[in-house]
Amino acid sequence: MKIYEFCPFFNENRIAEIKIKENASWIDELHVIEANKTFSYLDKPCNFNPGYIGPKVFHHPFHADELFRAPEEHSLYFDVDRCGADHFDHWYWSLLSHNSAFHNEACQRNRSTFILQEKVEDDDVIILADFDEIIDSRMADRIVAEVKKHHIMTIKMHYSVFFLNLFCQSNHGAPHWSYRVFAMTGRYFKSMPFSPDYLRKKGIAEALYHDIYCLKEPAGFHHSWLEYQKTALPKLQAFAANVEDKSILNAEYIDQCLQDKKLYYIDTELYVDNSKSFLSSLQELETDDLWYK
Repeated sequence: MKIYEFCPFFNENRIAEIKIKENASWIDELHVIEANKTFSYLDKPCNFNPGYIGPKVFHHPFHADELFRAPEEHSLYFDVDRCGADHFDHWYWSLLSHNSAFHNEACQRNRSTFILQEKVEDDDVIILADFDEIIDSRMADRIVAEVKKHHIMTIKMHYSVFFLNLFCQSNHGAPHWSYRVFAMTGRYFKSMPFSPDYLRKKGIAEALYHDIYCLKEPAGFHHSWLEYQKTALPKLQAFAANVEDKSILNAEYIDQCLQDKKLYYIDTELYVDNSKSFLSSLQELETDDLWYK
């Protein structure tokens, strides 16, 4: 049995240092996919640090010019109040057709089926996650056992923004950052009748509660926008075509969120918590600048 993790990548090199260290004891192969375009169809450099590539880390750059779409003149936009479990298929396929950033994000996330489909065996474990979602290595045995039992499962995560210890009180969609990260058997992965992006978006929309088991306790951290001075604005702008309110696409918006301790685009308060059981890998890395003080 081998354990594979597949993640899209944009510019999260500081996260990469943590993720690779945390994965080292239990993930056999981390596959990183990176497009040469942002989701808003602007050119971007290859950002993944080549120094991280090794026997357990594989980087898959790809040219998205023909796969991604340029922004439409008239777009539909994701609406947190309308895009829920009810009529999921209708709004999901409508957004894929009428919002280029939504479509382009799906294209990149779905590359896992091309890269891993012929590689994995039925008894392997496949983890589908975004790059800033890190599973706690202390939960590895538990997760593998639950995958063998349920064939597919998801986990809850602590959700921080800007700093390792600055957490969100809530998030949109499925609570506790659940139904975003999925672990499954190789057999399930190869036979699932939908794409990885469809699975994730349906999970966020709270439409999989009765179909996929979720571990009761948190099993990792979603550390979003770490090293925000370098990464937050470019990442925010990469989603510009998927954002109806363009007023948030600037550094002042990010500064305002920090000043007010509020993440306005999902309407949640931010709070500092140093008491959580943080990832063990952090003890082996220089992270002094990543803590809110």
